[in-house]
Amino acid sequence: MRVLLAVDGSPHSQHAVEVVGQLSSVKSLTVVHVVNLPRLTYPALGPDITKDLAMTIEQAMREEGEHILKQAMAHLSYHNAPVSKRLEIGSPADRILTIVEEEKTDLILIGARGLGEVQEVIFGSVSHRVLTHAPCSVCIVKSPVAKLDDILLPIQGEGDEQTAVEFFGNHPFKSTAEITVFNVVPIPRSILRAGVSASETKIQQALESAETFTDHVVGKLKALHYSVIGRVGMGSPAETILEQEGSTNPDLIVMGTHNPSILSRFVLGSVSHTVLHRSTHSVLLIRPTGKEN
Repeated sequence: MRVLLAVDGSPHSQHAVEVVGQLSSVKSLTVVHVVNLPRLTYPALGPDITKDLAMTIEQAMREEGEHILKQAMAHLSYHNAPVSKRLEIGSPADRILTIVEEEKTDLILIGARGLGEVQEVIFGSVSHRVLTHAPCSVCIVKSPVAKLDDILLPIQGEGDEQTAVEFFGNHPFKSTAEITVFNVVPIPRSILRAGVSASETKIQQALESAETFTDHVVGKLKALHYSVIGRVGMGSPAETILEQEGSTNPDLIVMGTHNPSILSRFVLGSVSHTVLHRSTHSVLLIRPTGKEN
């Protein structure tokens, strides 16, 4: 597994460094810091002063970037896989995505900076742009991941099953965490509470079908030597997943997501995006790669 770790010195970024310690089978690790130079537009200062100021700022930001990389590398000194560092200049999201293409990255680790309540719908946030445009799996780190005892794995269909089995089949984590496979029957409870007529037989059939599918996925993951339990909920998928998160307090949420498209880049209402923005835990969004790791 080829891993890219993006660091910016923020607390979430530091938590992302800690996640590396939970990974196994890491073939290579690239630690990246991108210096995003400000555009100076002060005509009154004159070109010479503006140039000198720009050079001073760039030098200071480069030194800060080197310090951030040095700190990250110090925390990764235990790692056996080849570790390299890169100090880049430019748009953080664009540079990260370029490196991902160059190095055929399998997993990006990045802090959730810019995904707070106020900024969560800003398309320009680095983590959001990386997530929606990356061709590989992305872990958005929001909180410390000092252990991986419990993983919540929401599933929505056969696509999620295939992606999850492929991902966990590579045994990406050092620990043997218990996985909770969680399937939601998408019947909004608000509709039922409003008194809208619904066939009890049809609802029961939907629940039984969801339980059968969940048991099928549980069996496949158990065959990979994981401890797995299955649960089925009913309601709005994103809301129900968030309720399950609140009641079980997992160490990590792992969800499947499709390859980015023009549509998905602008749809914030999807289940995975809603969970990502509102969850208090770190979220790993996995995409099928079809590559040998």
